[in-house]
Amino acid sequence: MKKQIGLFALGILAGLLVYGVFTFNTVEDKSNAILKVLKSNCECDQINQFLYVRGLEVSEKGISTETAEYELKNCKYSDVKKEADRINQLLLNKVKGYEDIDRFTLEFVNRNKTNLITINNGKINY
Repeated sequence: MKKQIGLFALGILAGLLVYGVFTFNTVEDKSNAILKVLKSNCECDQINQFLYVRGLEVSEKGISTETAEYELKNCKYSDVKKEADRINQLLLNKVKGYEDIDRFTLEFVNRNKTNLITINNGKINY
């Protein structure tokens, strides 16, 4: 009986370990894929990932299960809304699961102004 309980517990631990490894790799892959798309398709002096969180979050902005924030410094674009639309479309086409991110924030920073664009599940909120 002790042997069966021990094997059962070992099986549960092994299952949790395998699940954790696959979940972590998926999150890391999505985060890296987003950063790669931004760096290869945006003409900016700097692109930084501030935050990538997967898990239940409750804040004044609401409830989310996946949140990401990226800063784009001194980018070359003529209109921030058109640039945000272009980036959003690129991410929808190139990053698997991008549309599952509840709160995705792009912060465009230059010397004169900062623009925050929030995207919820692949839809831009202006």
